[in-house]
Amino acid sequence: MKKATKKVPKRKPKYGLFSCVGYIYRLLWQSERKLVFAGILTVPVSLALSALALYTPSIMLSALEKSGRFSQAALVIIGLLFAQLLCSISDNVITTKSFYMEMYVLNHMKLRWETYLRDRDRYLGYDPEVQKWNERAQNASGDNHTAGVHFPKYFTDMLSEILKFLLFGTVISLLHPLIILLLAAGCALNAVMGKWERRRNWEERDIRNDLEKKINCISWSISQDLSYAKDIRLYGMKGFLHERLMGLLTLSLGERRKMERRAILTALVNYLVVFVRDGAAYAFLIAEAVRGSMDAASFVLYFSAITSLSGVMGSILEIINKVSEGAMQVSDFREAMEIEGRLNRGAGIPIPQEPFSITFRNVSYQYPEGEKRVLENVSFHIKAGEKIALVGPNGAGKTTLTKLMCGLLLPDEGEILLNGHSLYEYNRDEMYSLFGIVPQQFNLLPASIAQNIAAAEEAEIDRDRVDNCIRLAGLTEKIASLPKGADTPLSRELYEDGVELSGGEKQKLLLARLLYKAPLCMILDEPTAALDPIAEDRMYRNYHQIASNATSIFISHRLASTRFCDRIFLLDGAGIAEVGTHDELMADGGKYRELFELQSRYYREGENGEVE
Repeated sequence: MKKATKKVPKRKPKYGLFSCVGYIYRLLWQSERKLVFAGILTVPVSLALSALALYTPSIMLSALEKSGRFSQAALVIIGLLFAQLLCSISDNVITTKSFYMEMYVLNHMKLRWETYLRDRDRYLGYDPEVQKWNERAQNASGDNHTAGVHFPKYFTDMLSEILKFLLFGTVISLLHPLIILLLAAGCALNAVMGKWERRRNWEERDIRNDLEKKINCISWSISQDLSYAKDIRLYGMKGFLHERLMGLLTLSLGERRKMERRAILTALVNYLVVFVRDGAAYAFLIAEAVRGSMDAASFVLYFSAITSLSGVMGSILEIINKVSEGAMQVSDFREAMEIEGRLNRGAGIPIPQEPFSITFRNVSYQYPEGEKRVLENVSFHIKAGEKIALVGPNGAGKTTLTKLMCGLLLPDEGEILLNGHSLYEYNRDEMYSLFGIVPQQFNLLPASIAQNIAAAEEAEIDRDRVDNCIRLAGLTEKIASLPKGADTPLSRELYEDGVELSGGEKQKLLLARLLYKAPLCMILDEPTAALDPIAEDRMYRNYHQIASNATSIFISHRLASTRFCDRIFLLDGAGIAEVGTHDELMADGGKYRELFELQSRYYREGENGEVE
């Protein structure tokens, strides 16, 4: 018996058409009010152009038939052409102005989105569902093809097309009212096909977004980051990456072909409907002309009216499709912007003003796409001002544990207390100010060295404090060798006189930034990984001075470097396996002693110069 598969529910927009239109108009009013009114000017101009296009051929034909003098006919023709020229110039000027104002609106949407991302709770970035919403929002604010940005243009165009419909419909009704119904019926059928195509494309957007993200990772991110070049060449990864990229491109092409097939099917149905609809209207008109019911000027007028009304209905249908597409994009954008974290963004209890304690009670955590828990049922208490070392094998959860401490991640189970109070009781941003981190993965700002250390605008930097932090971090000689000293900018991509620091110099700069902030809790995650032995030794000797007025967490793979800490936590098996001082853990003869002796044997040589 075949097992039934669970049907995935179809995604539906949260916000309707009118709600999304109102949202964009409110946004326009805040960012570029002129755009709200600019489109209105296009209505009379567009209507005048349509009226001239409709009546010019028949008027010219009538003038040529009835006028006995060339000058009279030429004057009429020149007047009509001049009126068309003025209207066309006006329409072009208004359209150009509207285009640039729409760019302001698009940039405003981008700014809103980037501001939201910078301020959002960081742990949300690990959620696959939130990542999908990120991609949907980027589609809605990515470029000028975003339909929602053009709502004012679409609605003024719609008003213009409705007025043109009345103009052409009035003329056609004099011929026969049923022709209007015939054209409208065909337009309705095309509308159904357009809605089907648009909805299917929208429902499959997440699949295309996922493929596009993977393709960009290989074809853009990896190719632009020169740090990958060495490994690709040394390990012969070019063929693998090429094969992987071609596979993704094939899948992406398959999704694009689905869209193309739907577009072709919709177009074929539309062309068939137009052929039958317009053909029947033209056949009726020709039959009336053959019977002698109208003269040549009237025939030209009615023919132009039928052609124009058919085009107007097509334009109305196209505008409706674009507005509907824009509404779905705007709905995605709004829903993504409404994702909120669980940390407290309002008033909170007062934050500690001196080093504080940290308590974990039965804390468990698993990354959203992880196969197993990184930490499970972890409990411990760190006293205020205590110096703790976290050690253990790779993947034991050391970095994850520190991220949980400062609210960059939130536990799946259990609770975390700062000075006896839950993380959720503090205002999120005030709580962040308690912590300073020297992380393993980091990004330096494209600004001066002093601004990177102070993380502040130029006018707000305490220069004496910056100099002292540079000295403590061991960067004095490097800074002195630079022409602009601490004012030297980082990033050669933005600054011609910018510099690039080595790995060890970057770690020293991060340490200087930590010292400048002087937080009440310092977290140093492998802070000596890129340092030479002399700089590493200086770091260890200065550690008590660096962390003299703070609770501190020191993560290291080198067990010999943790002796200066008050206690050592050994993480293993998703939990804390051992706790104590170096001497206590060595005396216990457990996992810590085993790892310590395994590491230290590579630093001891026997009498024959061989490793013991």
